[in-house]
Amino acid sequence: MAHALSCRMSRLVTSSRQFTMPMQAAAATPAIVPTMSPKFAFFQTITNQGMRCLSTMMPLRKIETERSDHGATSTLDAIPSQDDAENFAAFAHANRHQKVKPFIIKRRITQLRTYLGNERNIRHSPWRMNLVCQFAAGLTVPEALKQLMFCQKRKAPLVAKVIRRTANLADIRHGLQPSQLEVAECFATHGVHLKRLKIMGRGRSGVKHRRHSHIRLVLREIDFPTKLLQAESVNQKRKWLGLLRTARDEFERATVEREELAELEAMAAKLEEDAKKKREEEEKEE
Repeated sequence: MAHALSCRMSRLVTSSRQFTMPMQAAAATPAIVPTMSPKFAFFQTITNQGMRCLSTMMPLRKIETERSDHGATSTLDAIPSQDDAENFAAFAHANRHQKVKPFIIKRRITQLRTYLGNERNIRHSPWRMNLVCQFAAGLTVPEALKQLMFCQKRKAPLVAKVIRRTANLADIRHGLQPSQLEVAECFATHGVHLKRLKIMGRGRSGVKHRRHSHIRLVLREIDFPTKLLQAESVNQKRKWLGLLRTARDEFERATVEREELAELEAMAAKLEEDAKKKREEEEKEE
């Protein structure tokens, strides 16, 4: 995969320079037809139509309620196929001098599905709790769970528990696997602090607070084309391509398991209905 991506990037570097020529300069000079493999015919069609920037590859499209695949709806899905992702990564790297307009990225992010999780009234300081929460923020769900496993903080297992619970909620609602989710937000806020008596010297007393905190967690669907677009180096693009392959495999495996489970449930319901009819016929005969 890494070698294929490097080859595609090297082939697209020269062709992208010709694609991004200004319209006036292209009209003044004789037409140059770059040599590209059939796999990149899609990008050549885009350029011939006058679309000479990466922003035109990621437009907004209405969200479809019923879809076989999961992801943000746009020209490229949030979890595209491996070939499409490698082609897009090569094209984005070849045109890395171009910048996608921020509002296009924002519109794609707002279309992604999010899942809220929280934990309330934790007997722990909110400042110390926020250290653990910010440690997990910005990571993918598998990476966050892996890092929290080796975190030496006392409440790290609790944060990992909240992440697993919210990821399970995403699986129940839309069938998203943990490898398709990232920790978009994770922070701690103040809870209801309890006032207690503080005994001091010379017969004096004061007030001490038993600190409590709340955890707010937001898991968001990973938009892999956006991650590939925002990756600055080739190694970062290879990293996200590897994560995409893992997410695609887990998603397909979960889909097969879900279909098999639905078939078993249908068979069990049919057998139960047949047994019920048989009992009714026996009762009538008696």
